[in-house]
Amino acid sequence: MNIDTTKIDLVNQLFNINKESVLKQIKAILDREEIVAYTTSGKPLTREAYIQEIKKAEKDIDNGNYITHQELLEEIKKW
Repeated sequence: MNIDTTKIDLVNQLFNINKESVLKQIKAILDREEIVAYTTSGKPLTREAYIQEIKKAEKDIDNGNYITHQELLEEIKKW
């Protein structure tokens, strides 16, 4: 089964679902996979991956793994 056939099959199945609770569960799954941001290199990030990136950045800051704006300006002068 190719991807287009799979999509059509899923749409048909969705139309036949009459339980709102099931539809909400499906929506929750789809929402978790939604692209909400991109990295500076263009990699798409889901909500979950984006939150993980934020947590990693906060940990880096807590560990002193960053440079200040002033340090960056000084570094740029050396280019």
